[in-house]
Amino acid sequence: MTHETVKITVLVDYAAKDGLDTEHGFAAWVEVGEHSILFDTGQTGVMQANAARLGIDLKKAEALVLSHGHFDHTGSVPEFLAENNTARVYFAHGLNIDRYSCKPGTPVRSIGIPEASRQALAALPVRRVRDLNQPEYLLPGVGITGPVPRLSSFEDVGGPFYIDPDSHDDDLINDDQSMWFETNDGIVILLGCCHAGLVNTIEYIRSISGVEKVRGVIGGMHLVNADQQRLNKTFMAISPWQPEFLVPCHCTGASASEQMLGVFGSKIVRPGYAGLTVEVGTIGN
Repeated sequence: MTHETVKITVLVDYAAKDGLDTEHGFAAWVEVGEHSILFDTGQTGVMQANAARLGIDLKKAEALVLSHGHFDHTGSVPEFLAENNTARVYFAHGLNIDRYSCKPGTPVRSIGIPEASRQALAALPVRRVRDLNQPEYLLPGVGITGPVPRLSSFEDVGGPFYIDPDSHDDDLINDDQSMWFETNDGIVILLGCCHAGLVNTIEYIRSISGVEKVRGVIGGMHLVNADQQRLNKTFMAISPWQPEFLVPCHCTGASASEQMLGVFGSKIVRPGYAGLTVEVGTIGN
């Protein structure tokens, strides 16, 4: 098997290195040897602008993986597809449903996939679309979870999310999915928002991949609204994994990220930001 080096570059986040733009959203560029994958698209044109400044050619992406159907992860889908007419698009079943944030005392917000993005996906030929109900390997050692089982007793979707504006029916965000990379030093996980729960997601990937060692985790962990009990239980679950790095981004939340840093230390916890590149290991024997 060929040795393939895996490199992940954050394209969109709430923070950025000098010269790059920020926004509420997430996107990452994944390189596996000669293969390139775009993971999420952010909310607006920040992804394209940052990619250009970083010398990343979005036309080279062989695949677009969408972590879930929220506007801040799917907003630039039409622009990407207009630029790249060959990439296959992978998303978990249920991405296209209407979704709302219904916080008490604030106006109801529509937070689902934008209509323009929905239409752009619908216009793709069937051969370019993968609507996942189960895990799938994109490349040898590179997987997409599809929907993640919700087994932990303390994790939830992380907010007042509904599929109707009257707050009758909860949105379980069942289309939430993540990617994993089976490196020679353990699995590395790339998250969008991780509405399925960090522990649910990692344990599911360990189970389906057959790889116990967790080398690292990068992306949005959606702990921004987590209470202290959930944070404590999450950190307790992480400890036995003995990860080499944790890179909280996007929706992890400043307080949760600071506590994570306090628990695991600066050698392990590295704050995420647009422009950050992490060489996460090598796939292949």
